[in-house]
Amino acid sequence: MGTLVVVVLVAFAAWVGWKLFKKPDANNDGVVDAKDVLHAAKEVASEAKAEAVEVAGKAVEKVKKARAKKAK
Repeated sequence: MGTLVVVVLVAFAAWVGWKLFKKPDANNDGVVDAKDVLHAAKEVASEAKAEAVEVAGKAVEKVKKARAKKAK
């Protein structure tokens, strides 16, 4: 379980790093600082949440279709 947590945290940190690499100064103040890291982390969190909701919705639809076929 601990290994999974570490892997997820490393993946999250890498994703934030990638966001900062693509656009390091998110608020255009001329300095890459904690505000930029926070902005990148919020972007990553919202993208991850949207992806999770999409995947969960697809899984629910598959289950509904399977149950509908079984009910007939």
